[in-house]
Amino acid sequence: MSLTHARRFRFHALVCLVLLGFGALLWKLVQLHAIDGPRLRAHAIEARREVTQRPSRRGEIRDRQGNLLAASDTVWDVGIDPHCVLPEDRGRAMQIAKLLNIAPSKVVMAMSESSLWREPTTPEGTRREVRWIVLSKEVNETIKRAVEALHIKALYCEEKFRRTYPQGSLAAHVVGYINQDGDAVSGVEKSFDDLLHGQDGWVESERDGRRREVVARRLRDVPAVNGQTIELTIDSVIQSFCEQELSEVVAAYQPKGAVVIVSEPRTGKILALACSPTFDLNRYSDRKASPLDSQRNRALADLYEPGSVFKIVTISGALQAGMITRHSVFNCSSDVIPYRGRMVSMPADSHHMGSADISRIVAESSNRGTVQVGMRYAEALGEARYFELIHAFGFGAETGIACNGGEVRGLLSPVSRWDGLTISRLPMGHSISVTPIQMHMAMSAIAADGLLMRPLIVGRVLNPDGSISVEYGPRIHGRAVSAGAAHELADLLRAVCSKEGTAPDAAIPGYDVAGKTGTTQKLIDGHYSTTKHVASFSGFFPASNPRIAITVVVDEPNMPGVAYGGKVSAPIFRRIAERCIKRLEIPPVSTAPSRSFAER
Repeated sequence: MSLTHARRFRFHALVCLVLLGFGALLWKLVQLHAIDGPRLRAHAIEARREVTQRPSRRGEIRDRQGNLLAASDTVWDVGIDPHCVLPEDRGRAMQIAKLLNIAPSKVVMAMSESSLWREPTTPEGTRREVRWIVLSKEVNETIKRAVEALHIKALYCEEKFRRTYPQGSLAAHVVGYINQDGDAVSGVEKSFDDLLHGQDGWVESERDGRRREVVARRLRDVPAVNGQTIELTIDSVIQSFCEQELSEVVAAYQPKGAVVIVSEPRTGKILALACSPTFDLNRYSDRKASPLDSQRNRALADLYEPGSVFKIVTISGALQAGMITRHSVFNCSSDVIPYRGRMVSMPADSHHMGSADISRIVAESSNRGTVQVGMRYAEALGEARYFELIHAFGFGAETGIACNGGEVRGLLSPVSRWDGLTISRLPMGHSISVTPIQMHMAMSAIAADGLLMRPLIVGRVLNPDGSISVEYGPRIHGRAVSAGAAHELADLLRAVCSKEGTAPDAAIPGYDVAGKTGTTQKLIDGHYSTTKHVASFSGFFPASNPRIAITVVVDEPNMPGVAYGGKVSAPIFRRIAERCIKRLEIPPVSTAPSRSFAER
């Protein structure tokens, strides 16, 4: 090959190589811009784009006077970005650890190069950058300012809110709590979670190569909407009265549990709802200090046979139907009574009564007398009508109280499942299971002219600026009995609290108190126990113009003999009532002295 040909060959080869290079470059440009361009642009934007959540502040829970029961405090999580750590920052690890009260090794590890990447969780995964390592959670503002004063670029604070309960265990079962994951677990916290939570906001923006926000490229800035404030009908002072009394009950009787409910009978507003055992809302996760059994709202979730307090249903129904008057007489000595062509055995009475009128049957709580009234009602109007009467008082259904605590419906068997003894046990409060809140609202119906009210636990919902969003007023669930029958029974119940009744310890000088005792033997292994009882008392005052209704239920008080409701629960009723009188400034009511049974 001649020299000229060789030069031409090299020249052409060089041209081809250059053209090949430009062709490859052109292909790469086509691939990057035309083929992979959209995907790469999306990836670049996503890498620069950042969405930062702005948490809303959860609304407060307050009592009827505005006292704080639940609040959200501002706290900060302190963390470090290992990618932004400068060499001189590593020498300040001890200072950071001392400020945050953590181990220096934790800070050193967070600043090390090994913390820059997170290993994949799956074999086919890729390592991810670590941009946030938490050093200390929920520090206060003082520590937060001290952290900022260090002027360490890699160290920064993230604002959040921590739920606190300033009153500790006060009204714990009503208020409820938020768990560590931020989920509402119980009480008003759960029932009104949507209103309390508010609406989180967010900021969508871009960051430069040093992870700094490019404010000019901020795409969206949605402010957070703070939650609304829930104002309860609870009176913290009356609530504390009740909880103090339950503490004394525990010290005196070591019961399995106890409940006190205080309300305005004509509005349904719950002024206090206390359960024992209770727990500290700020230590809900401590199983020693706050076992799960203590967190159960016994007023809504515990069932018991109401016993003689239930007799108000039977007597008021017969009064309404015109089947009895206060002077109607029944033979309380009979062991068996005819009913629909068969003989039915009678329950026992605590003492022999012989023939007694309704006034005495109610005052001395005769089982046999009340059962005969119930049998007369069911035989004349039908057992289905008797079932409807019981249901009209709210038994066998939830009350609808807005306090998420696992409310149960109770146990009220339909007529088709009544056995041969049901009709002789149901009128006196056996063969039925109720919750304390059901029994309380039933007694309140007698005080409210026969109207069954819905229990009201939340009075108002307030906007973040303090204006009223929603105001809840009294709600009538239905009519239990006529106003006339309710008034007549209320007058009969006054004698229960007299010296001749079963609850003289419930009497308050200067105030006419109406109420009913209950002493129930508990069912143990299918048999009624002679040692384990539920002692209860439910009543209201002044009887002529009811302002306050109080129910006390004590489960298995430990005491010698029979734990009568008149001995255990009636004195608790009186002490709470006396403190309510002072708190609410209820004036005394002048009444004529009660007549003896011989004078009636």
